[in-house]
Formats: sequence, C-alpha cells, structure tokens
Amino acid sequence: MNKVKWGIIGSGNIANAFAHSVKYCQDSELVSIFGRNEEAVKQFSTKFAIKPYTNLDTFFSSDQIDAVYIATPHSSHFTYSLEAIKNSKHILCEKPLTMNYLESMTLLNLAKEAKVFLMEAYMYRTHPQTFNILDHLDLLKNTQEKIFIESSFGFSAELSKEHRLRNPLLGGGAILDVGCYPLSMVKLIAGSLQGMPFADPESINATGRLDETGVDLQSEAHLIFSDQIEAKISCAIDEEYSNDLKVKSGNLELVVEQPWHCGQFQNGNSSIKILDSGNLVKEISYLDTVGLFTREIDHASNCIQEGKFESELISHADTQSNMLWLDKWRQELKIKCPFESFDNSPIPLSKFYLIQKPQFQNIAIKGIEKNASRLALGCDNQTSSLHAFTMFDHFYGAGGRIFDTAYIYNNGKGDKYLGDWINSRNLEKDVIVIGKGAHTPQCEPQFIRPQILESLERLNIETLDIFCLHRDNPDIPVSEFMDALDEVKSEGLINLVGASNWELGRFSEARDYAKSNNKQPFTALSNNFSLAEMVDPVWPGCVGVNNEYIKYLIENQIMLFPWSSQARGFFIKKKEITSNEHFSNPSLEEEIRVWHNKKNLERRAKCFEIAEQKNLQPIQVALAYVVQKSSLIFPLIGPRTIFETNSSIEASQINLSDQEMIDLSIE
Repeated sequence: MNKVKWGIIGSGNIANAFAHSVKYCQDSELVSIFGRNEEAVKQFSTKFAIKPYTNLDTFFSSDQIDAVYIATPHSSHFTYSLEAIKNSKHILCEKPLTMNYLESMTLLNLAKEAKVFLMEAYMYRTHPQTFNILDHLDLLKNTQEKIFIESSFGFSAELSKEHRLRNPLLGGGAILDVGCYPLSMVKLIAGSLQGMPFADPESINATGRLDETGVDLQSEAHLIFSDQIEAKISCAIDEEYSNDLKVKSGNLELVVEQPWHCGQFQNGNSSIKILDSGNLVKEISYLDTVGLFTREIDHASNCIQEGKFESELISHADTQSNMLWLDKWRQELKIKCPFESFDNSPIPLSKFYLIQKPQFQNIAIKGIEKNASRLALGCDNQTSSLHAFTMFDHFYGAGGRIFDTAYIYNNGKGDKYLGDWINSRNLEKDVIVIGKGAHTPQCEPQFIRPQILESLERLNIETLDIFCLHRDNPDIPVSEFMDALDEVKSEGLINLVGASNWELGRFSEARDYAKSNNKQPFTALSNNFSLAEMVDPVWPGCVGVNNEYIKYLIENQIMLFPWSSQARGFFIKKKEITSNEHFSNPSLEEEIRVWHNKKNLERRAKCFEIAEQKNLQPIQVALAYVVQKSSLIFPLIGPRTIFETNSSIEASQINLSDQEMIDLSIE
C-alpha cells in the first residue's frame, strides 16, 4: 500500500490538530472531511484543500478513503465506527473509544471479524517519552518499598449548561473526557512493573462532585493493583490540576510534567525527572521535531500498511480494560449514564448481528423444525436488558440458535430479556427456546402448567421448543410428572419434554412409563457434564452424568444439554482472568469443594498440556472434549462477554484426536 488516505469525521479543534499534523507524516495523506454542519465543513475543506462531505453514506462509499479519524464527541463514536466497519474503512478513533464497555466490546469484535484496523487514539502512547517512562521503571522495581502511582488531568473552563461536557446525552463529565488519560497511564505502568502490557486493578474506590445535570465535574479514585502497587488518579473539568505523573517508591520518584501532551506539536519540549529524596539525579529532555499527532498518525498508518488489525501499543485488550474500569469508576459515583439504558443505547438499533459472519453449521434436531447450533446460550448471566440484547445479538449473528432459559432465572428477567429480544428481532420461528420449571421447593406436578404459562407470557411466544423439569422430587412417582407433562404438551404449550438434574434410574423409569402409556418420553436431559466430574454438587439437587449415563443417552438417542460444560472456570489459568477475558471463575472454596480430586486434577494437568501444544486456552480444550464426546451433546455456555462467547465458539470447532480424547478422560 502507498500512503494511507485518511478521511476526518468532525471539524473541531482536535480535527484541526490532526489535519495540521498529517502534513508532516511520511505514510499518510488527508483527502476528505465529513461533518453535519455544511458551513464548518466547507471552511475546513478549504483550509486544508480536501474534499468535503455532508452525506455520511457518500463519504463512506468513497474509494479514495482507506481510513477514518473520528474526532467527534464520544457519544457518536459507536455509530461512526460501526459505519466504518460496514464499509471496510480502517479506524483511528478519539478516546474514549465508546461510552461504555458494552459498546467497545461490540465494536472491537466486529472490527476483528471484518479485518478492519481499529485503534483508540491515546496519543501519548506512541511517543518516545512514554517508552522512556517504562524503561526507567527498573529503578523502582529494585526497591523493596511499596510503589505508589499518582496521575491527574484537570482543567478549568467556563461551560454553559448546554455544553457537551455538562450534557449526559453527549457523554459529558470529567471521567470520560479526561479521567481516561490517568486511568490508562496507571494501568500501563502497573502492568509494566509486573511484566505485562497493562494491569487490571483489584479494586477501585472513588469520590467526586456531580453537576446539577448529573455529570461528574471532578473525581478522585484510589486503585489497588497488588500488595506492592497502588495508584491515585484524579480528573476535573472545572478545576485546574497539575496534570503530571508521579511514580514513587521509598526515596525515589519519577516525575513527568507533561505526560499527555509530550510537547504536542513540532519542536515542543518535555522531560522526565528522576528524584532521590527530592533531589534531581537525572533528567531526560525531549525536543520533539516530529510532533505528537504526527507520530500517532504514522503509527496507525504503518499498522494498516503492515496488515495489522490492532496496535501493539494500544491493543484491543487494553482498550476493553480501560472501558471496563471507566464504567466501574462512574459506578462508584452512582452516575446515571443515559447510554447504559436500553432506550438510549445505540446497540439495539444498530442490529450489528446482521453484518456478522455465521460460524456454526446448521444441525437438525428430531422433532423440531428449526435449525440448531452446536452450542446453547444460557440466559442467566445477563445483568440488564441492554447486556442481554448485546450478548443475544452477537450469539445469533455467529449462527447461535439455541437459547436456554428457566422460570427462576434472574427472578423471571431471564425469560423477559429473551422474549423482548426474540420479539424485537421477529425470531420466534428461527430460534430454539429451552425452558425449565418446577424447581425445588416447587418441584411438584401441580406447578408445571402455571409456571410454563407464566414463562410463555414473559417470553411472549406461543410454545417452548423444549421443556425440562428443573429438578427431580424422588418422593413423587415418575408417572405423575409424565402425566402432567403430557397434558401441557397436548395443549401445544411445549414441544419436546426433558429433565434437568435427574438421576439415571429415575430418568430411565420415567421414559419407560411414558412409552408404555403412549406418552412422549424424555428426549432431552440437562445435567452437568464437563471434562471434570462434580465431586460435590455445585448447588443442592444438582446431578451430573458419568460414562454409564452417557452410554444410555447415546443408545437411546437422547440429547444432552449440559450446564457448566466448562466446569465453571476450573480449566482457566488464573493469570488469564482479566477484564477482557473470562469473568467466570469460581471461588477457591467452590473449586476445591466441587472439582478437586485426583482424577480431576490430573485431567486439568493434561488439558493444560494439550492446550499448550495446540496454542489454545485450556478452557477451550475442555469444551472441545465435551462437544466431541457425542453429536447428541449441545453444551450450555453462560458467557458474560463477547470474548467468552467467541472462545466457546472456537472451542466447538476444535478437533481433538482419538488419543487426546482418551488421554483427557483419565478413567
């Protein structure tokens, strides 16, 4: 590729700085601008001799544009970035990437899938000054003292009530506007001190002042990274701060007066100072002839020319982590962000699943005239309607077609979230819904019908494709359960019947009764099954399956929808648990109680070994084992993030050899 041809979205101060700096770039050329204000766009295009656009579709359809720089307020970043991805334009987007974690998670996944370069524009991260800060941390690593990081970004401005920084709908507030800088910096430094690209805090505690409009004017946060590393960050939009960086350990201190601007434009000055007991012992000064924006643009262009889809300096994982902790910081102040409500979020309206590439092959399930996917998505880990829509959209876009809910999930919200999504997308005839009911202490035949009716009302659908009794009650004859199920099936309320957490003896007895009395027998089971076998039930009444049970299911062609198919994080390397990766990790107490025995620990060790050989995550190998055990097995997954969903989808397509399957089983 020759020079990367850039288009700018936005015509404000930061867009002007970008346009000015492109002139000094080696591998970049500015060709166009898009904006809503016709007069502003005309003036900008004249000033920089570039083509103006006021129509977004025309702008993105131009074959003269390779990449876009999004220089608008962050409330519009999701929408513009999504359009860029749809049109295969590479993206450099101003910080913060989006308004919240869910938006960034969605965009980063779509960009990766579409093979579009996407980078969040933290300019300071591409500057030699930042590299030198990290290089000089070795001075502090060698001390035995606790390391304390302090960073701030605050300015005082006369802001009208209508100004974007005081408007919640425009992403106003100090944390998102400038607090993102010190947060990203302390995470970078804490990570470097621990030998990682960045680090996630263990905890955050924050205070602050809110405006009458509800946005944060000022805030201070205390972050703990480890017993050895702590940080204090602060931000403001109505108060001038020192805007510096300090890293202290004992008598030693590293001080940077301009960590964000680094001199900013061509021939700007900046420096790093090393102090011992307050006395200057070393100073690293810079006269930057290149310029901060120019370095950032060239770095992004070089990544694009090299065929990269993310920057090694500002990785997708780093951006995800920043967005998560910005959310947590605002949550500490109980800030009500409009974009985190379903009605104001751009995610549901975007219908981003329409541009995804399906990753599942269609599978036929006897008795259901719908396509099935190899995995089923659990509807019990969604924290809000918006979170549910995001996860459901992504799973469906990847080809996922089976959704598992239950009467008790999330106090009925599991049904409601799923139903709202199905109906808003008009997908009742396209997805398979597994419902469950009659859970302890209401595990009696009399509760089956009313709970099914209530679930159907919440879901706003006519029929459950599969209904499973959620628990068994050995005090009640199997005949009473099967008679009750037959009654609701005759009404058309359910299609196939099954059981969850039933022992083999009772399950087999129930099937025999049904077949002898011309009723539909159980055709589905939802017990626990994973590479690790439960030593002790996760919850009271839980039942797993062993090899004898699996043999019975295969001989009778019964589908298994195993819950906790990845053993609730038993196969996760603890170092893998970061904000952008797996959230699902059991407490040590639960892990030991439920999973620890000689065989399971040996299986885990073998799983880790095979994963390393295949360059996979151990949890993926563990799920691949379950999938390959039988074509009748459809593992239930309970992801909280798109990362977790993708990890499971990839796992479902891994081919383990016969020998690897034998080695993992360890009988």
